[in-house]
Parts: sequence; structure tokens; C-alpha cells
Amino acid sequence: MRQQRKRKRNLMLGGAALLLTLAGIWAGVTFLEQKENENAASAPGERSSHLWSDEDTIDFDGSIYGFDHRMESFLFVGTDNSGNAATTDQEGHGPMADFLLLMVLDYTADTYGYLQIDRNTITEVNILDEEGELEDFGYEQICTAHWYGGTPVINAENTVDAVSVLLGYLENIKGYYVLNMDDIGVLNHAAGGVPVTMEEDLTAVDPAFQKGKEIILDDVQAEKFLRARMSVGEGTNEERMSRQRQYITGFFDVMEARSRKDANYYLEVWNALRDAGTTNMNGNSFSRIANMLLKGESHGLLTLEGEHTLGTVLGDGLEHEEFYPDETSVIDTLTTLYSLIPLPEDTELYDSGDSSAENLSEEETDTEDFEEWETDTEDLEEWETETEDFEEWETETGTEEDTYSLNSL
Repeated sequence: MRQQRKRKRNLMLGGAALLLTLAGIWAGVTFLEQKENENAASAPGERSSHLWSDEDTIDFDGSIYGFDHRMESFLFVGTDNSGNAATTDQEGHGPMADFLLLMVLDYTADTYGYLQIDRNTITEVNILDEEGELEDFGYEQICTAHWYGGTPVINAENTVDAVSVLLGYLENIKGYYVLNMDDIGVLNHAAGGVPVTMEEDLTAVDPAFQKGKEIILDDVQAEKFLRARMSVGEGTNEERMSRQRQYITGFFDVMEARSRKDANYYLEVWNALRDAGTTNMNGNSFSRIANMLLKGESHGLLTLEGEHTLGTVLGDGLEHEEFYPDETSVIDTLTTLYSLIPLPEDTELYDSGDSSAENLSEEETDTEDFEEWETDTEDLEEWETETEDFEEWETETGTEEDTYSLNSL
């Protein structure tokens, strides 16, 4: 009886150890396959096999496109002074968005790029009450998304939603930073001034803004340069967007150059900006942006093509600028930034659930996978020792009854 119990115990131990072994081997193989897939995804013309979800696809009129690169996107918003504080006799509204910039980081290809979005772009906007509850949908200028919601956080999240809808229900926007344009001096001061070349005569705004002149904008001049519209040129937002592109490109150039000399510079910028605006980002997010600026290849600052008109879609009885982006331009631009590929019409998406990129970095993820694999390997080595004992016992008993044959699996 005792010998039978010992045999049964060893058989159970061998079976359990076998399962551990298979799990360990599976983890190791999976880890290696993930590395091979990532390498394949980085090679031109080759893509890894992938299960698609709403986290890594966009949808335009039923045409689905996917990206299997590891991506992270951030939305930067500058707001005007159109909002008001809630009072007992007046609904509270956030200020409208004056400037919208989507920054896209591709960790697989080590590339990054920017998409500047015209504030007058017509898209579907969530109409929220002051509590953030959805009341209706409306096709309005995208700048109005920040008007709805009643609190800075809800205003910001509603703006992210509007950008997501505009870009084919893009779910990759992991962070936002909103700064009122009155506080642009904080951004400029953190950079130590941003150099620009005057492409037009803006002396009506500032005597120093002579056409063709190179100037390092001080904090007051930066606000003038970015906000001037009605008093210069044709007074269009399209003209102002050109100056905004020039400024933001100069800002990131300054940040890159200074970060190469001082590795902690990006932290100085973040510390200066984090309390000046509304954000769900943290120092880690800003660190990943800084690292990509240093090592990545830039796609540049892109814009969407489309039609600029005057219209009354806002429904207030007045004509306002409206911009209708060309869908082909949207897809082409996103293809550049996200390495999109068209997916078959019968592609089924699975529910990816809630995900967060708070601690996203390729090195951290790979390390966690490797440490998990190491743990499985330790289990495997322990099982090998136990198997040696089992085989020794099997030799001693000289019986084949109730024994496992590993070769049969």
C-alpha cells in the first residue's frame, strides 16, 4: 500500500511538472515569437500576424484600416478666451480650442510626427451638459468640443473624443495637454525663447515683426505671434495655422537641441508646464516624447487637405469659417503616421477593453516579459531535477504500470 501511494505521488508530481514544463516552454516560445513579430513589423513591406481590435484600427464608412506598430499619441490644445465661469443665472462653458496638435510616436519604427488640425474642421461633436452627460450629437467646428462639459477635464476629454471621431474613431490618443493661449508665455519661457523668421509683414502686431526678419520671440511676442488673426493678412485661421506650425516646430527643435546637451532639460520643461494647463499626462509621458525627439526620425508636421468655406453650421445666425477635410487626405496622412494597412471587409474586431499607456516603454515591456520567462525557466529547471528523481524511481521499481510516457505527448 505504501509503495502504491509513493508511485501515485510520483506520477502526480510528474504530471504536474509536465504541465509546468509545457507552460514554461510556451512562455519562452511566445517571448521569442513576439520578438520575431516585432522585428518583422519593422521591416519594410512585412507585417506581423495580428488580432485586430478598436485599439489599433480606424473605420471610414465601413472601410477598416489597422496598424500593428506599437504607437502612442498625445493631443496638445491651446484655448482662446471664449469660455465663461458658471454663475447662478448662466451655464458655464469651457473656452474653445484655438490650436490642436496631435503628436504620434511609433516605437516599432522609431518615428514620430505631428498632425495639426484646423480648429474650424467640421466633425461630429458630443454635446454635453455641465455634468458631462451626453445630451446630443452635432456637426460643428471641432473647436466647440472644448466648450461643452462644465469642467476643464471634461472639456479636454470631449475634445479628445471629437478628434477621435474625426480620425476614423482613433482610440490611440493616450494623453492630452491643454493650455490657454494667454499662458503661452509659460511655454515660451520654458524654451528660453523660440526662434522664427517672419514670413509676412506683421508690424501691425509688433514693430519688430518685419517680413524676412529672424527673431527669438520673448514671452509677450510669442502670444502676439500665435494669436494675431483679424489684424493681419486676410484674417483667416489658415494663415494663423501657418504661424502656429512655424512656432511649434521651432519649440520642439529647441527642446531637442537643449536635451542633447542636458538630459534633464525635458524635466525642467515639464515642471514648468504641468501646473499651467489641464492634463492627464505625467513626467514619464513627457520623457518618452523627449527620448523619441532625440532618437527618432520625424515625419514632419502634417495637415489635412480639404475645402475652406463660410457657413452657418453652428446655427447662431452668423457665418463662420468651416473646413471640410478630404477623406482620402485623412487616410493618407494617418497612413504616414500610423503605418496603416487596409483590412479585409470581413475583419472581426475583438473587445480590447480598457488599456493605459501610463508606463509604456519598449524596454519596460520587454524586461517584464523576460523576467516572466526567467521565472518559468526556473520552474523548468526544478521540474528537471524532480524528473531525474522520478526516472531513478522508475528504474528501481522496474515496472511500466501507471507510468507516464513523455514521448507519447
